[in-house]
Formats: sequence, C-alpha cells, structure tokens
Amino acid sequence: MADELNVAELSELSAVGELVDVSLKVDFRAVGRRLGKQVQAVAAAVAAADATALTAAYRAGTATVEVDGVPVPLEAGDLIVTETPREGWTVASGGGLTVALDLTLTPELERAGLVREVVRLIQEARKSSGLEVSDRIELWWTADGAMAEALTEHGEQVAGEVLAAAVHPGTAGEGAAFDGPEGLRFWVARA
Repeated sequence: MADELNVAELSELSAVGELVDVSLKVDFRAVGRRLGKQVQAVAAAVAAADATALTAAYRAGTATVEVDGVPVPLEAGDLIVTETPREGWTVASGGGLTVALDLTLTPELERAGLVREVVRLIQEARKSSGLEVSDRIELWWTADGAMAEALTEHGEQVAGEVLAAAVHPGTAGEGAAFDGPEGLRFWVARA
C-alpha cells in the first residue's frame, strides 16, 4: 500500500484527535423532525460534549447525549462533523476510516523524490535509445547538490529499478547523453 500511495511509512493512529481539531453541530432539520422541541436541548448537549469522543461514538453508531437526565440517541445524519487538519497534515474521513498524511518534506524525502524522477527519466532514455525492457544497462551520471547526494545515497535502488549492471559517477565515453533536473546529466549504454 505504501508504494501505491507513494508514502514512506504507514502507521496506525491511536486517535484521530491527535491530528485534527473536531467540531460538531446538530443538523437541525434531521433532529428537529425526529425530536421536535428537544432539538435546542440536544444541540446544547452536543456543544457541551467532548467532540472527539462523541464523534468516535457517533461513527460507531452508539452516540448519545443526556438531555434533562435522559439519554437521547443520535442517529446517522443527526450530526455534522467537521475535522480541520492541524498544520502540516491533510486528513480525509469516510466510511468509518480516517487517513492522514504528514505533508512535511524532509531532505531525505526530497532526495527519495529526486531518485523516483531519475528512475523515470532513465526508463524513458532506455526506450528512446532502442533498448528492450529486459536489457541490462550501464549507467553514468554527473550532478550537483541534492541530486548528487540522492544518487550517491540511492545508487543501488536506481540500479535495481532500471536493470543497471553498473552505475558510475562521472561521464561516459559512449552512449547518448540525457539531461534531467538539478544539473543531472546521464548516459545509458547496453551492458
């Protein structure tokens, strides 16, 4: 799943409240039809409740609020749940499932993203050079800064994904040269 979503790591959350601020309000039309004059008292009880706990119970189908000492069950459609992600996160909920993505880009993640782009470029270069998908290749590269760090750090990963028998920093004497982002230049030749 992590590969499909292009995420570095999947973790189970103990509580969504760690990542979002939850607010609840009564859907007056739905609750009013069912409970009539009690709607204002139910709205006040919902506003006074712990929003995160009530939301969890509501999604589980077991939510109640107390009105004049009597528990009033909340049914599907009675509440409007608003989840606002905390800074640096994006959160989506549906069908009882909540998914949160940490949007913080670390230098390591940025280098991993550069490597994914390089692999894509190398695969395109293989194709434009007339190489078959199964052909082993030899790869040379030059780059600066973060791109050079990324290729040095992830050279084995690149080699494995593009079927490179060898990956060499430096220029090549043969093969066509291809340019990429961040000062990248690389050469591909059949091994």
